[in-house]
Amino acid sequence: MKETTIAELECLFEQQKAAYLVNMNPSYEKRMGWLQSLEKMMVENRQAIRDALASDFASHSPLITDMFETGGVLGRNRHMQANLKDWMGPSRRPLLDLVHGTSTVEVFQQPKGVMGNISPWNFPIECSLVMANDMLAAGNRVIIKVSELAPATATLLMDMVGNYFPQEVLAIVAGDLAFAEHFARMPWDHLTYTGNTRVGRLIMQAAAANLTPVTLELGGKNPTIFLDDAVNEQQIKEFLSFKFCKNGQICTSPDYVFVPEHLLGQWVETAKRVWQAAYPEYMGHPDVTGIINETHFDRLMGVLEEANGSDAEVIALTDDTPNRETREMPMYLVVNPSDALELMKEEIFGPITAVKPYRDLDQVYRYINSHDRPLACYLATKEQNPDQVERFKTSTISGGAAINAFGFQAAEPSAPFGGIGASGIGCHSGREGFNNYSHSKTVYHCSDDNPLKASICVPYGELTQAFANAVFPE
Repeated sequence: MKETTIAELECLFEQQKAAYLVNMNPSYEKRMGWLQSLEKMMVENRQAIRDALASDFASHSPLITDMFETGGVLGRNRHMQANLKDWMGPSRRPLLDLVHGTSTVEVFQQPKGVMGNISPWNFPIECSLVMANDMLAAGNRVIIKVSELAPATATLLMDMVGNYFPQEVLAIVAGDLAFAEHFARMPWDHLTYTGNTRVGRLIMQAAAANLTPVTLELGGKNPTIFLDDAVNEQQIKEFLSFKFCKNGQICTSPDYVFVPEHLLGQWVETAKRVWQAAYPEYMGHPDVTGIINETHFDRLMGVLEEANGSDAEVIALTDDTPNRETREMPMYLVVNPSDALELMKEEIFGPITAVKPYRDLDQVYRYINSHDRPLACYLATKEQNPDQVERFKTSTISGGAAINAFGFQAAEPSAPFGGIGASGIGCHSGREGFNNYSHSKTVYHCSDDNPLKASICVPYGELTQAFANAVFPE
């Protein structure tokens, strides 16, 4: 991975700023050309993207690469192309004739300028480029700072983007911690960061010096609630399947699960049975994603070691032993953990699930709502009782939620994705993502027959009094 110098970054920023000032409102045709170039780049580099991710993670299923990395970018890209013309058009807002005469108001989405995007290591392709769809569609210029923890993917991104885009439109940069800190302090027209909450706070502080608007895509401890009727093989398998995806290294991955106390043993035994049936030989299987590096591997092993030394029960879903050399780690359950454990304090971001028994749902909702707002909340219920579903939707506050599915709320190109509070600020994807990276500019077209305008012309008179009186009810 070739690191970018701060001088090179500053030069690139000025180049993009100058290009933006020359064309502050790129045409529909220009923006479509950018989106089509991005689509072509993803399609033509399918195998190269697979290879880079396999190199960075030691093991990374090409199917998961196609579906969640490359596919995530392509899905959002094609949705943007299909809706761009409509989204670029101004929207008219109704006005009262008695107040405004024949005046009109329109709101149009104006490009903000030069966007900075700090992407993470866990989805190094998707999180680098999926937001670029929104940013480019909105008519902006974009500089993406890629993660140094995924060097093969960073190198590929530099090469790919350099081959398909002029650097005054879209560019990739890379650097160490000091470089990232400088990147966050620059006077962007909008700055986006995807990663953990601790760094998110630092990003927001750095951006505040320039009053730079930010989008923070953070994580958190995502809860899942199993109702009695969902303690069955299929729904437990679906839960474990998403937890297994990228070996839990996904911001929307379930972090801890509430299980009815009287069904706890059945839930655990079913989990072991369905997982061993799916992977009788787990370690070395091509479906398994490796932990990103030794530091993260050691962190997860430390979490397990602490849990083993507590009153919680640590259960491996297979008989495999973690392998630091290949960074492969089997799936674990930690049953009935204390809130004092590190497992329950920080986002796990690995193949470990905390399992908490409950007796009544009031207890569950009190627990969830007494902690930071998560990025995702999940409910599993076979019967889909309308009252329980409605209660779940209204009794928790999270970035997104899903019923009888995991992660799907973040994958739909037409819907916004983002957190709230400790799990994030702002969103991307869908029309809301396009608007997030645009400025909603109101333009008032005043007519000569506008009574309101006449009422504030000096000296004030009967018309002014009439307008003032109209504000208050009789």
